[in-house]
Amino acid sequence: MVKKITVRRKGYKRKGYAATRRGKKVKIGPARVKPSTFKIRDRGKAGRGPKIVPPLEEGALGGPGFFDRPESEQERIAFERAREVGEKKAVGELRALQVFFKKTEPEKSRRALELSKKIAGSFKGKEEVEYPEGFQRKQG
Repeated sequence: MVKKITVRRKGYKRKGYAATRRGKKVKIGPARVKPSTFKIRDRGKAGRGPKIVPPLEEGALGGPGFFDRPESEQERIAFERAREVGEKKAVGELRALQVFFKKTEPEKSRRALELSKKIAGSFKGKEEVEYPEGFQRKQG
């Protein structure tokens, strides 16, 4: 269900201005715009897109407690996932977690971003390459 929010718009005084109507210049005098209240669909924070986190497969990153494990194990699990489903999907899953944890648990968010960058630079599809090679554009 889409959440509705209430917008309370303040009243204000609008300055006069000149406008063109049917090819003629007309002057619009100053006016007071009344305050208003209305409901709209919640669109979330600007630039963040719809509030939809793509569904993660249960246990995709080794089950619950992924971020409680040692960093080396997190990396191993993330790289296995990339070999299994491909770099693009693995990075997408980590980026979803990164956005998901951004405000609530910034440490986990930073770790997810760090892992996604490591995977993006170390893979081309399902093929593992040397670290910075994954970032290079294809020659074509």
